[in-house]
Amino acid sequence: MRSLCRTLLHGPADAGSLRTAETFFQSVLAGRNGPVPDFGHPWRAPALPPPDDPTERRNILLALAPVMLLDQICLARAARPATAHRPAECHLFDLYCRSIGLDDPAVSAPIRFRARLALAGVAAPSLNDPGFFQTPGIPDFAWNLPAVQLCLFHRPRRYFPELLGWTLAHNLREPAWWDGSESADPNDMARNRALAHAALEAFGARDEERIRAGWDLYRRLFAELLNQAAATADRKLPADEALALIIEARRSHAVGHHGRILLDGRSLDEWLTDPDPGPLLRALRESAWVDRTCPPSSRLIRAMDFGGPMFGVFSRAEQRICLDWIQDDKHPLPLAPQAPPFVPRPAETAPPRGHGLRSKRALYTALLGAESTPDLPGRAAGTVSRVLRLTRLILPLQRGHRRFFRYTESGFQDRIEAIHAHEIGRYRPSDQPPQIGEAFCRWVILQLAPTILVDGCWLAGIGTAAECLDTAGRHLLKIYADELGNGRPERNHPNVYRHLLGRLGIELPPFDSEAFASDPRFLDDAFDLPVYLLAVGQHPQRWFPELLGLNLAIELSGLGAGYMRMIDLLRSHGIDPAIVQLHLSIDNLASGHAAMAREAIMIYLDEMERKGGRKVSCQLWKRIWTGYLSLYTAASRLAWRLHRRSARSGN
Repeated sequence: MRSLCRTLLHGPADAGSLRTAETFFQSVLAGRNGPVPDFGHPWRAPALPPPDDPTERRNILLALAPVMLLDQICLARAARPATAHRPAECHLFDLYCRSIGLDDPAVSAPIRFRARLALAGVAAPSLNDPGFFQTPGIPDFAWNLPAVQLCLFHRPRRYFPELLGWTLAHNLREPAWWDGSESADPNDMARNRALAHAALEAFGARDEERIRAGWDLYRRLFAELLNQAAATADRKLPADEALALIIEARRSHAVGHHGRILLDGRSLDEWLTDPDPGPLLRALRESAWVDRTCPPSSRLIRAMDFGGPMFGVFSRAEQRICLDWIQDDKHPLPLAPQAPPFVPRPAETAPPRGHGLRSKRALYTALLGAESTPDLPGRAAGTVSRVLRLTRLILPLQRGHRRFFRYTESGFQDRIEAIHAHEIGRYRPSDQPPQIGEAFCRWVILQLAPTILVDGCWLAGIGTAAECLDTAGRHLLKIYADELGNGRPERNHPNVYRHLLGRLGIELPPFDSEAFASDPRFLDDAFDLPVYLLAVGQHPQRWFPELLGLNLAIELSGLGAGYMRMIDLLRSHGIDPAIVQLHLSIDNLASGHAAMAREAIMIYLDEMERKGGRKVSCQLWKRIWTGYLSLYTAASRLAWRLHRRSARSGN
């Protein structure tokens, strides 16, 4: 379960991992027996009195660490591009944003729990660190509930009724000493409970049995976790198990450094490639590296001291575990870890996803139907690569404000300010009748529907555990939350556009249906940009620098003359310009989306330069600017068709 949880959180999640997670989810879901107690009402988990002994307290907190640090992660993808306009999904995503402390990290339950770990003297690695999943002291049973959380994270649409019940049960659980809720604002707890109820009410009476099953599942698994934590609170992890976990966590970075060190006729690198550390520990115990008569004098321990070849590799706590292992006479032969590493089953042989998706229209529908990376059509990544490749080819040909330039923080800010000032300066109010007719405006509004009905989709994959979100990621997530209406369906940007379409009498099939994509009123080119945006949004880590640049281009693109002229034109024809006004105001460069997009880039490049040096940050900057220009590459054919249609119609 440890390795499964790591794969599901950090990816890339493959089809085998998801099948394993779903199989486990369905097996525990089937364990329901009898009526569902206290459905929809506050409830109290089994009592877990705070222990006086510091070791017992640390053991309990370690057992609860995975589930608490992943608190509410199952809601991070509740609002997918195909579902984010629905009230229930809007409320759940708002609840997720509040739970991670999007505006104030200090109110986040996972971050409060991390502080509680520190107070108890538990130095567990961050969730971003692969070593967290092999932290000594976290028992195997502690990963069962997180595996369900992460299954729901990847399958929010498939198991939405269960997700509703699970979320309601989680937020109606009474607080306890170990979750840090005594420092939480009671108003925040009340607001979270209200959002969970609002999501349930918005969903209606459908699938009530499945909702109750989700409620019961959370209660059962959480009670089981607490009972097991209490039963093992006074258990000290055997030294051999603790050392085996340390080796498991360090193995991938150790192989290649120990080819000349021989142990029982084999190089240490060969020993480390064995997934079971038991044989290595048996050989090590009988070798000259271990001195049982005077354990502190062992070559193994001295190698970890200052001047030794392993100085700085192991923490003081890990060195203590190694010394305990040498001194341990109770278990002369080390045991393997309690559970072998999870190895995902290989994907079944099948045609690549997207086989037969011969048009961008079909790809649009398939991308909207994808919940997680393994569901993606095979053409999705290729589409992004083609747009970026073409953009890189024309990069040297760009002139004016699109010309590539050497990055400095001041130079970047000056360029963005110049672009904005130029666009503002191009606007001139006019009292003359518009040259562009109402029919053409209506036609353009129709052609933009495939794009604006998925507004924000390029950021749909940003959400993750609170502890895994850096400052740049939080900026992007704030933008995404605004695009979705911050829990207010009437403020959801695609819903504002739906209102406009309805006012104009433009009736369309559901946008995630094949009927929508095959509607003959759309140009084929109307799907170029939304397919690119949807595909990028499903691969946020793979193309994160390009995503930063693309996001800036989108937020900056209409500010100034573009939006202001459009508002004047729509008003002149009696068409509600609310969707354009919304973007003109919320995307502003003072404190809005354009400002957050610019700041996210500066924060990211500053961090990358500190980590990798100037050369690395320069390479990443070129990728960011390529992403910035890719918006115009992806939209170029539609822009040309609109211009051509306007010229032919005399507009």
